[in-house]
Order: sequence, then structure tokens, then C-alpha cells
Amino acid sequence: MTFEPSRLEICFHCGNRVPLARIAVHRGQELFEHIDGKRYGEDFEYHIYRCPTCNGVTIYGDFTEYPTTRDRAYKRIYPQGSRLLPEWHKIASHDCVPETIVKLYEQSWPLRHISPGAFAVQVRRALEFICNDQGAIGGTLFDKLKVLVANKTFPGHFAEVTDLMRKIGNLGAHAGDDKVDFWDAEFLDEFFRFVVEYVYVTPSRIQRLRQRFEL
Repeated sequence: MTFEPSRLEICFHCGNRVPLARIAVHRGQELFEHIDGKRYGEDFEYHIYRCPTCNGVTIYGDFTEYPTTRDRAYKRIYPQGSRLLPEWHKIASHDCVPETIVKLYEQSWPLRHISPGAFAVQVRRALEFICNDQGAIGGTLFDKLKVLVANKTFPGHFAEVTDLMRKIGNLGAHAGDDKVDFWDAEFLDEFFRFVVEYVYVTPSRIQRLRQRFEL
């Protein structure tokens, strides 16, 4: 990723697509590797941008000497925004979450404050993608969720969490007096991250640790 004085990006504070203006560059050392009790640092570069609409600050950065060791060089560090995956070294593979789900969520996330109802509909779609990916069979999302609860893919509180997600999505999709509001969208966002973490990210973290002890 090349940094310019101004770049057209989505501001993950206000959700608008705007020309972010670079206001500062900072270079320092960050921990790159920890081997046999020794800490190894490498040069790290931060690029700080400001949104002209809300004045929110966005920070991108990466190690300057090894940009190709990550799936995406110069990642967004702050705010987290739509990022579902942890840092590259904390999971076995960044392919652990299906690309369709990641892309749909990234495209939908800025809508959560601009249009909570539209965000709810898209998250409902993403939840259905998860059901399909996990092999749930059924004519409706409700039926598919029941299958995943029955086979323990969604254990414990997940049954109620995913059903509430479905209901909020339905609320956003249908005309009526009740509308999806700001806090509905916030809870929905947290629930969706919770589901993705459990179904995809946690198994990849476990695999990462297993690889470490198999060395």
C-alpha cells in the first residue's frame, strides 16, 4: 500500500467515503519476533490521516523492511472498524474466515450508523452465509439456525444470540413502525463478531498454538 498526502477511503469513525488527509508520519521500533526469550524489533512506520468531515484520526502502519510477510501491507491500525481478523501472527491463517463473509461485512460495516436497518439486513445475509458454510440445511434462516444449534455448532447462548440477530435483520428488511436503531446495530455488530470469533477465529488460534508445540 502506497501512502499519498491524500487518499480516498472510508472513514471508520463517521462512515463517509472521503479524501483522508495525511497529517503526520512517525517511525519507531516495534516488536517483530520473540525467539528463545529474546525480543527482536524492527523499524515500524505509522501514517496518520484525518477525516475532513468528522476530524476523526485513522492510523495505518507496518514494518518497513518486511511488508510482504503479511497478507496486506500497511494495515489499518486504528480504528479497528470492520476488521474481523486479528494480527497475522495470532492465527494459523487469514483464510480461516470465508472471503465472502469478510467482504460482505467490510462493505456493510460503515452503514451501521448511517443506515442501521440496511446494516442489519446485510449482517443477516452474512449470518446466512455462515449457516451455508457450516452445512446447515433448511428453507429459511430460522431452520438453518435450528440445525446448527442442534448439532452444537452454536452452543449455549449462541441459540438466543443468533435468533436475535435474525430478528433484527428481519426488522430491517420489512416496512413497519419499528425500525432498527443505533443501539440495535451496535449490539448486532458485537454479536456478529462474537459468532465469527467462535466459529472461525478461535479454531484458527488453536491451530496456531498446536503448530507452535509441534515444532
